[in-house]
Amino acid sequence: MNKVWKNHKVRRNFIIILFIIVWINVISLIFWYEIKINPILKNIENSKEIISKEELKENYITIEELENDLEQLSNKYHIILKITDENNQVIKENNLQKSNIQLFSTLIKIKNKRYMIQAYLPKNITPVKLILSLNIFQIFTIFILMTSAYLFIGHYIITPIEKIINDIRNYKFGKKPMKKEVNNEIDVIQNEFANLVDSLEQEKQEQKRIIASISHDIKTPLTSIIGYSSLMEDNLSKKEIKEYSAKVHSKALHIKDILSTFDDYLINYDNKKLKLTVVKIKEIIKELNDDYKIELNNKNIRFIIRTNCENEKINIDILKIKRVFSNIISNSIKYVPQKGTIEISIKKEKNMIEFSITDNGTGVKEENINKIFDPFYTTDDSRKISGLGLSICKEFIEIHKGTIQAINDNGLTIQFKLPVYEEKKKQDKK
Repeated sequence: MNKVWKNHKVRRNFIIILFIIVWINVISLIFWYEIKINPILKNIENSKEIISKEELKENYITIEELENDLEQLSNKYHIILKITDENNQVIKENNLQKSNIQLFSTLIKIKNKRYMIQAYLPKNITPVKLILSLNIFQIFTIFILMTSAYLFIGHYIITPIEKIINDIRNYKFGKKPMKKEVNNEIDVIQNEFANLVDSLEQEKQEQKRIIASISHDIKTPLTSIIGYSSLMEDNLSKKEIKEYSAKVHSKALHIKDILSTFDDYLINYDNKKLKLTVVKIKEIIKELNDDYKIELNNKNIRFIIRTNCENEKINIDILKIKRVFSNIISNSIKYVPQKGTIEISIKKEKNMIEFSITDNGTGVKEENINKIFDPFYTTDDSRKISGLGLSICKEFIEIHKGTIQAINDNGLTIQFKLPVYEEKKKQDKK
């Protein structure tokens, strides 16, 4: 019990319930007083004034005359009257009980004798009945309040929540939820669920497209492998066997490359966090020369790096940015001619460092230039961009708060920008 009570939510809920109960009781008491007690009190006060000052005489001739007047008053005002003499002997009493509430008392003279007249409220206004009527009124008030609360909660909370639950169930069967005009928090939840469904649907369509693209790309080399394998069952010369084996090996490597792009897709979605390091541009230039200079020279490809901002700094995840350069340069290598050129230009523009990687290979059709960053884009015959290489480049640049674009410029230029690391501002903030 102590452990339960230590829970702040339990204490809070208990206090809320206690407050509601007290509030309902206070409200019901106020209403009950105004409806039941206050009219009785006013009636008692008025009746007392009228009876004692206007209805009763100061002197009566006979006791019988007094009794007749009191009988009429009893019937008229629905009260119980009691007459006692000077010796406290009861002259007349009509069903008086201890539970009756005294209304008033007054002295009357009859032939030099004094009589005490006492008026009481009838039996139907006893304390027990008043308390009972209070309880009944409270039960009625609580019933009305609880019914109102139930109808309110049902209309504004339970029904909308049930609709969201039904939308969740219906989504299993392909029915998408609809957005609503926002009037309350429940509508916000409904719209957030609808937005989530839209995101899931887009992701599902993207996955279907990627799977279809991989399936399509695998079919062609796989068909070739099957064809060459069938031919190798015939009586072939050693030269033909060697040639067909090389074809099968080449197509198998092609399938491996296609499947590796699918691995890239999975890695990309599991690799959103950045491990940032501040580096100078000249350090990036050195890394690029170390990684590509010899390889490109061996392939008779000129590799040029130009910059006017080698001492500027950028705050980057080095592995991811190296992956960006690798994907772009690897794509360029496929399309530059013998003795071709790959040039990297690095310059500062305002608070950004601009990297431009240009090759003199075949370009991309202008109408398709903005599509090459889409995953598995393969529709451009002039320069077939397949896989996820450039798509991953776009993802990595954007999570660095940079931008990337493609430009046809006597070949293809991939240009991306990254924010300059401003050390002075950072120190000022500290």
